[in-house]
Amino acid sequence: MKRTIKKVAVLGSGVMGSRIACHFAGVGVQVILLDIVAPSAPAEAATKAQRNKIVNDSLQAALKSNPSPIYEKDAVKKISTGNFEDNLKDIAGCDWIIEVVVERLDIKKSLYAKIEQFRKPGTLISSNTSGIPIHLLNEGRSEDFKKNFCGTHFFCAPTSDSKSI
Repeated sequence: MKRTIKKVAVLGSGVMGSRIACHFAGVGVQVILLDIVAPSAPAEAATKAQRNKIVNDSLQAALKSNPSPIYEKDAVKKISTGNFEDNLKDIAGCDWIIEVVVERLDIKKSLYAKIEQFRKPGTLISSNTSGIPIHLLNEGRSEDFKKNFCGTHFFCAPTSDSKSI
């Protein structure tokens, strides 16, 4: 099957997710970068900025890193941010959904159940997992989900602000 990737959703904005989003934007792909709602945001009264604090702070940290994952500053305009509660429905317009959340099977499977509510059939879905077996991740998902699901792993260069362990 030949695929054209015009729009990508990156679900999880930590070090890996924010940099993956930057790299896709850098090659001209539209990106939706989503993460959890900031726990400090008051439920009903929270502004969009308060609710998206985690994802926005992660993206800013990526942009300030050295070396930056964005080579042309205008590329960042291709990235829109949001959160899983308010914006997960926006993945319906994406050609590839990349999950980059914490390495916990229960959290990943819960997110996949939500993804299935909004994704269009045939959309590529991948997990950036480094240790959870793929067959466990797509367990209980629809046949279309399983058919279009794979494991991927992106490697982001360490930055000068990274700490050695």
